[in-house]
Amino acid sequence: MSIMLNELLSQPEVLTACLTQNRKTIKEIAETIKRENVSHIVTMARGTSYNAAICFKYAMELMTGIPVVTYTPSLTTVYKGGLNYKNGILFAISQSGMGADTLEVVESAKAKGCKIVGITNNKDSLLASRSDYHIHLAAGEEKSVAATKTFAAQLCALYMIVSEVSGNSSIIKDIEKIGPKLEEIKKLGDAIDHAAKEVKDAAQFIIISRGLTMGIADEAGLKMKECCYKYTVSYSSSEFIHGPLALVDENTRVILIAPSGECSNDFINIATRLNLLGAKIVAFSDIKDVLNISDLKIKMPRCTKWDADFAYVMAVQLFAESMSVRLGLNPDNPRNLQKVTITR
Repeated sequence: MSIMLNELLSQPEVLTACLTQNRKTIKEIAETIKRENVSHIVTMARGTSYNAAICFKYAMELMTGIPVVTYTPSLTTVYKGGLNYKNGILFAISQSGMGADTLEVVESAKAKGCKIVGITNNKDSLLASRSDYHIHLAAGEEKSVAATKTFAAQLCALYMIVSEVSGNSSIIKDIEKIGPKLEEIKKLGDAIDHAAKEVKDAAQFIIISRGLTMGIADEAGLKMKECCYKYTVSYSSSEFIHGPLALVDENTRVILIAPSGECSNDFINIATRLNLLGAKIVAFSDIKDVLNISDLKIKMPRCTKWDADFAYVMAVQLFAESMSVRLGLNPDNPRNLQKVTITR
């Protein structure tokens, strides 16, 4: 068993630890956002953490109406500029808490009076010490270069904040009840491995989703790049028809991340269109009409709403790990990469 596989399978325990450890801090952050009438949230993140920030953006904007914007670090690190943080708050999301660009952005924001929420898996990191509020992911040491359990913990912490700010307890309840569904995902290992085996020789993949699982599509693409050395590009199903649809022919391989819910009809429509154009579809879905017209199908458990990200990210992580092993690669130690990446 790869380290990556062992770590991603530990997510039920990781989520429990994150929920238990951070309730007090989460409440303090939410109270600050509401008390100070925060008008916007800025996120600073790289890589896997960036994809967690995308999920947070969808959830926070949907549930609270507070705009969430992603910060481009080079504005500070290269061009020596910055944002007007008035009435804002900065969420710095970093597994290690050691990225030079993250720390420089944090120092610049603090100098302008902005409060900092640091989210790390290292309570002794520089980012943790320089944050007004620190959320410790409590995921335990992550040894595999490809981040899996820390991504789940980041989602958990960020969604806890959305729940507290919005006053919608169903978000937390969905996360608290996710354990049995993650156990169902583990039982899909053979089906996921079969799908990975069937498409492992394709050089390129298009990954499509929409809405709350769009960040999961981005994360699936990242895992396939770093673990399988595949060129991937992810699109919202609504954006895909505005130009990228021209890419599709009978040699196209599409991974469709399609949980039932508000976007069900859209997923059915894009799957139908892709099928008619000859694309080969690998579907992660619980929507019968999507599964029926897909070439390879992973029948996912039905999710209520906020648990979908957790279930689907574990499934696509399993897919990337299986493909990497099937290709004779080492998912724990991708070429050219290291666990902590220092950028500016």
